[in-house]
Amino acid sequence: MSHWRKGKPRIAFISGGSSGLGFEIAKSIVTEGTSIAIFDLDSDDKYIAELRKSCLRSEQKIEHYCVDVTDPDALDLAMESAVRDTGVPDFALNSAGILRTALFTELSFETFDHVIKVNLIGSRNFAASTLKHMKSGGHLILVASLAGIVGSYTQAAYAASKFGVIGLAEVLRAELKLQGIAVSVICPGEIDTPLLKYERKHGSPITEKLNSFAGVLSVERAVSGIMKGLKKQQYMITPGFRAKLTRVLARKTTRLFHWIVDNKLARACTKDIDH
Repeated sequence: MSHWRKGKPRIAFISGGSSGLGFEIAKSIVTEGTSIAIFDLDSDDKYIAELRKSCLRSEQKIEHYCVDVTDPDALDLAMESAVRDTGVPDFALNSAGILRTALFTELSFETFDHVIKVNLIGSRNFAASTLKHMKSGGHLILVASLAGIVGSYTQAAYAASKFGVIGLAEVLRAELKLQGIAVSVICPGEIDTPLLKYERKHGSPITEKLNSFAGVLSVERAVSGIMKGLKKQQYMITPGFRAKLTRVLARKTTRLFHWIVDNKLARACTKDIDH
């Protein structure tokens, strides 16, 4: 088992912590004795109950605040309440996010705008609210995506938002280093979460074929890889060998990567037409 580079977190603030990746990371750290404040639009009580049952210490707290990350004033108020209820966070993870897919020419302004507001503006709001309380020694984590490095078919809004999250993380990494606060940005490929199930149901089979290059990880494998990176306070964390390879190819050998994508796209479109 890997160890925390700076010690286990005492108090974690997690947005989107009642489902998907946020919930799985919350489950992982609650067994370390961490008190957790979850910020989400809504939450099934069974998830909160599950976290409370996993507490290591009797004095651990699991609190939930119903709030929209796109509302900066409401988020400020919710975090002020969380600080009063649980204490100052030394670990803060923004995992709230949405995915909407369509060809760019068929993607409405309203949908594009909504994805940007939740994924990018929500990341900004979460970071801004957190940093009003977090002190030196803290760790701020933003969830981006491999789609923030590799723009995929039908993912214009999602990729644009996640590219923006990585840009925000880059700036925060430099600025907060001077304050003794570490920054990480999580850039996973596809993970078998409700978000992926939504995409499979509503998305294009061409997108699925293109994204298969990076593979799909189970939640367990993804969280294991992510937690190893978070414990070491790595800046950019991408779990899974194939997803890491995709990231390297896209960043270091763009022409080669575009050649691979174009060939996969041509084959995917041919198969789509044949069917």
